[in-house]
Amino acid sequence: MIYYLSMPFLMLVLLVLQNKLSDMLFFGIIGVEISLILVIYAGFRLDVIRGGVISFLLGFFLDCIAGSASGFHVFIYVSIFLVSMMASHKISLDKTSLIMSFTLMCALLKGVIIACLYPLIYRTDISVHALKIYIPQTLIVILISPVFFHIFYRIETFLGGGNAEQLERT
Repeated sequence: MIYYLSMPFLMLVLLVLQNKLSDMLFFGIIGVEISLILVIYAGFRLDVIRGGVISFLLGFFLDCIAGSASGFHVFIYVSIFLVSMMASHKISLDKTSLIMSFTLMCALLKGVIIACLYPLIYRTDISVHALKIYIPQTLIVILISPVFFHIFYRIETFLGGGNAEQLERT
């Protein structure tokens, strides 16, 4: 029960931490997408209901914090969750290289979705600045993904959402 009550609060803390890390380390120019790693983790480790709710709430909270169009990040995060969930049956999480490779694919998917939807929603061309910001941001996400997969698993186990059998996989 504590798992379900604490998840929205922990997601808000994660998004605030993510924004503050971005501001402190990169002066707000490059984002540290810890929330994207959580969505990918949810696709691999959680069932449809829990992972879908986490992806939806993360997208909703990010829409609220970023002030973006309603449902923009919700669509992106739920889409990435579904792709991750489908891939979880084919990809083993035993190797960090596979985690990093799949995170790269999901980060690129997010970039493609943003590049396609942003001009439609905001009537602004972002292609000029996107590569300067998006490539370093993707590299950062790839490098930190194995560490955060392990951290998220530890948090899930602590809150009672995981079991000891899965611990040996990571």
